Amino acid sequence: MELKIYNQNGDAKMTVSTSSSSTWNTELMAENAVSATFAHPFYVPLDVNDYVMLSGIKFSINKEYKPKQKSTQEYSYSVKFYGPEHDAERVMYLHLTDGEYEPQFSLNTSPALHLQKWVDNMNRIYGEERWSIGETVDLPKKNIEYNNVTCFEALSLISDAFEAEWWADGFKMNLTRCERGDRVELGYMQGLTSLTQSENSDDVKFFTRLIPLGSTKNIDRSRYGFSRLQLPSRAKYVDRNTQYGLYEHIEEAAFTGIFPQYTGTVSTVRSEEKTDDEGRKFTVYYFNDADMMFDPNKSEIAELTKRLSFQTGDLAGQGNSDNNDYWFEANYNSTTLEWEIINTYPLDDVQIPGGNLIPRPGDKYIPWNFRMPESYEVQAERDYEDAVNSFLEKYSEDVSKYGGDTDYIYIDKNAVPLQLGQRVRLLSDKYFSTLGGYFDTRMTKVVRKLDNLSISTIECTNKVGKGWKRTVDESLSQLQYIVSSGGGSSSGGSSSGSSEVSDKLKKNILVNSNDVGYIKKGNVVLAGQTWETIFRNMLYKPVGGELKGILSTSNDVEYGTRKGYITYTATRNGQGAMTKAYYDDNENNKLNFSEENAGIQTAVRTLSGTYTERETYKATVVYAASADGSLPIKTLNDTISVNVRRRWFAGVVSAIPTTSAQVRALSANGLYTGTGIYKFTISNYKTFVICIPSGTIKEVSLERYQYNFMDLDSAAKPEKRAVEGANGSTAIEYTMYIFSSATTSKETDNFTFKIA
Repeated sequence: MELKIYNQNGDAKMTVSTSSSSTWNTELMAENAVSATFAHPFYVPLDVNDYVMLSGIKFSINKEYKPKQKSTQEYSYSVKFYGPEHDAERVMYLHLTDGEYEPQFSLNTSPALHLQKWVDNMNRIYGEERWSIGETVDLPKKNIEYNNVTCFEALSLISDAFEAEWWADGFKMNLTRCERGDRVELGYMQGLTSLTQSENSDDVKFFTRLIPLGSTKNIDRSRYGFSRLQLPSRAKYVDRNTQYGLYEHIEEAAFTGIFPQYTGTVSTVRSEEKTDDEGRKFTVYYFNDADMMFDPNKSEIAELTKRLSFQTGDLAGQGNSDNNDYWFEANYNSTTLEWEIINTYPLDDVQIPGGNLIPRPGDKYIPWNFRMPESYEVQAERDYEDAVNSFLEKYSEDVSKYGGDTDYIYIDKNAVPLQLGQRVRLLSDKYFSTLGGYFDTRMTKVVRKLDNLSISTIECTNKVGKGWKRTVDESLSQLQYIVSSGGGSSSGGSSSGSSEVSDKLKKNILVNSNDVGYIKKGNVVLAGQTWETIFRNMLYKPVGGELKGILSTSNDVEYGTRKGYITYTATRNGQGAMTKAYYDDNENNKLNFSEENAGIQTAVRTLSGTYTERETYKATVVYAASADGSLPIKTLNDTISVNVRRRWFAGVVSAIPTTSAQVRALSANGLYTGTGIYKFTISNYKTFVICIPSGTIKEVSLERYQYNFMDLDSAAKPEKRAVEGANGSTAIEYTMYIFSSATTSKETDNFTFKIA
């Protein structure tokens, strides 16, 4: 590839032809760089900020580079040019508010504002608004400690804290799972010339059996029967995806925030000044919670002192601390219905609460270290079950890395995007036999050849490691599922007061805004619905049954290819039971589906014979209406068509092929679709041939030359050959084009031929 190198002022510095080993490397949360190898007849050192342009992206050198001298007329270069996100490696993540220039600070805010500070720091080195925020996860704020870190390191801290991935799209920095584009299907001989599995990094956690340990907070063994919160079923472990094998994991830290709890709201605050035994004055703060309908003093747990953890306000994150869990010890007065906060003293003359750090009306808090009413225990068990299932779902997916080399002809023909996050359905009845022959994932690493950007090695995985910045144990210790801190007794405690319906809509709402998800303008949202129901209706609409068939072979096959089988996956999605299943519009052709597992059933249709013409296969499944009547009877059809084609062949020869076997043994081939462009690569050639089953070749060219080989004397008159299909099937007449030169070319060349 011809590569033009410019200095930082945009002046052309040198133009070089890169070697075939030169690549463009992209890896999620790791690298975006051009690795260029080339020779040059003159000594030209490369300076910081010298750059090249590739696909509209500017790649720059970040340190001075001097080439290796091989002779007086040849200098060897092997140099990296880095994408714009790597500028973050040389910019510090500073606190710039109010003119400060502080490298050591903590920031307790939302994901978007953490990322905005990154954008502000990056733009200050450009002197213009170049970077901006793209998509970000919508999560509660978190506190992150920044201590002399670069912007590149800050991205790791932010993505770790919010369990997200950072990725650049041009000059937009995103903080979400990197997944984009319409899903493309790739498999061996279907866009990939190889398919391999490899282990993921050591810090990607994977298990199929989770042994959870519930919280001990507010648990009274004498009444509850256990010292920890239990799952509703009292199961000691939960399994998922055990088809991958049994991998056990014990987890406690992720669930410490789930326990029988009441989130209260400070109603009124008062204080009293007192004097200790040594004559020193101090202030005691009291507050009342008008919504709390139970008496903690009647539910004490032996040997435990009641505690308060503030969720909002000045006292949030204050008090005693244990593993980032902050609390104040407290007393409760059953007569005045007040909490008394026991002061902490970080310094001899400083008390908390005190000064500006005091409780205020409206502050949210959670009291604990006493027994809660049983209804709270029931709700906590449900929340715990949801969190355990969510946690297991997250870490029981196949975390292996799958990759392979691309078939550039297929990539070009099907316009497959080779980009980070590209959705991919990998096809393999061997690797993914338990998953119906496919695995849905996304590209997380792409290494593309500069000579032909469609020639690449891709890597796909659903989990990306944290790398050097974080270990999995540190990550898991920060991951906690915490019950929403909504006010009142929404988890089912008191039966009096507004707390009984604190999680429900009080009045009907006539929707006059634009459509919000599946809630449309003009709908009425009825009073009494819980917020969960409303959000579910907003974000989720029953889709009913689904039917998907996957063919074990490609949908484009060579004449004579042996037929394989079709795996059908039927998903009920809330429908009633499956009542019919058959194929080819004939109810006598029964499809035998497996027993239902989590609403999913599978069936396999085995095909016989070989392909000699285009064929179409149809399957039909009928589901009954749902029990609640929300989904009617549904008839599903899945149609799969198989195109049958002959192959074209090309390659280097020492003698002109005369038999079908000799033609089929040529090094390059592909399915022939008639009019279009076809490509192949050969090296060390003097004579080569191209054989096609029909049509006429109008042009043969290669990248190094600008003429049509069909116009040269080396293009011999076409000859006819009888060439069989796959598996020795019926032969047809092919046209063979023969090209010869006087000498043997030592080059490796990419040829293109065009069919009129």
